Amino acid sequence: MIPLLIALTALYMTALLFILQGFRRLKPPSASMGRPFISVLIAARNEAAHITPLLEALDRQDYPRDRHEILIIDDDSSDTTVKEIDRWQRAHPGSPLRLIHSQGRDQVISPKKHALAQGIAAARGEILLFTDADCLPLSTWISALQGFFTPEVGMVIGYSPYEIPPPRSLLERFLALESLSLAALAAATSGWKRPATCTGRNLAYRKTVWKEVDGFTAIAGFISGDDDLFLKQVLERTRWQVTYALTPEAIVPTRLLTNSRAFFRQRLRHASKGFHYGPKMTTLLALAWLYNLLLVAGTIQSLCQSPMDPRPWMAWAGKSMAELLLLIRFAKPMRRLQFLGIFPLAELLHVGYVVLFGALGPLSRIHWKENAASTAPAGA
Repeated sequence: MIPLLIALTALYMTALLFILQGFRRLKPPSASMGRPFISVLIAARNEAAHITPLLEALDRQDYPRDRHEILIIDDDSSDTTVKEIDRWQRAHPGSPLRLIHSQGRDQVISPKKHALAQGIAAARGEILLFTDADCLPLSTWISALQGFFTPEVGMVIGYSPYEIPPPRSLLERFLALESLSLAALAAATSGWKRPATCTGRNLAYRKTVWKEVDGFTAIAGFISGDDDLFLKQVLERTRWQVTYALTPEAIVPTRLLTNSRAFFRQRLRHASKGFHYGPKMTTLLALAWLYNLLLVAGTIQSLCQSPMDPRPWMAWAGKSMAELLLLIRFAKPMRRLQFLGIFPLAELLHVGYVVLFGALGPLSRIHWKENAASTAPAGA
């Protein structure tokens, strides 16, 4: 077991150091696109507590008001979400806001993707920007993201940190660092033209791209995946380039999960897609899970020996060093170095976290918000 652990550690470090070089290949934004008309889309279900702050944030965008629209797709909310939107529209008659009511959510597996598809069909812009109702985009968000759409770029991935309110508890700080680590991986791999992941809280793509892959049709059987599984379709079925918005002006802060149960359910939802990324990515994820499992087992074995075997601790050191280099390379330009303060403790916790959710995720039953049409496993 220990020789395999050391071999996987060497492989893991080599892979991360190679991926790290992708930052050098990322291109800065360009002013050549001018001011195309842009549609911002948000699917919202029972977001009465969050919708007004979101609309206020979108109203502060520095992008020309006559060159963008905001589409809120209400996914059959049972609270006062629609009333809050109506109240906002009456108070801001000049706002480029449109409200769309999703139809037929009880007939589909993925109500969120179904709602977004209706919004995209109604959108007037060629460039589509996506976020969630519990997010607060910076005033520069639209301008910053659209600057990355050079003629060959079809999709732009953005960073959405957990920092509303600023993280204070151990769980909150862990969430913030994990979000940063996933974003760092997405940014670095985007430099190699094969982004590993993305988030629907901060994402943009051309309507042409949407049509080229036939929307969400190929992934309609998955409850989630309007972001990362859609990204996979774009990479496999089109020649469009996908890039990362490595600029703090394009950040979309999101709200921290309210409790540990919400955290657990969200992580199961994310992990549930592990077998549906295709053979190559699934193999890589399986190897990563096996590596973390061996690291846990090797550490326990070392602690039970006298004297302790130093090799598992050498594996910890090598793994941590490579990961920290990747995080620093991303956090510095994004002005989020403060998230790294918890890194040593998070490094210890994260290994067990990966093993747990990697095992439970593919077996979980998930749904989009409450009262979802289906609770079948993702991909059923």
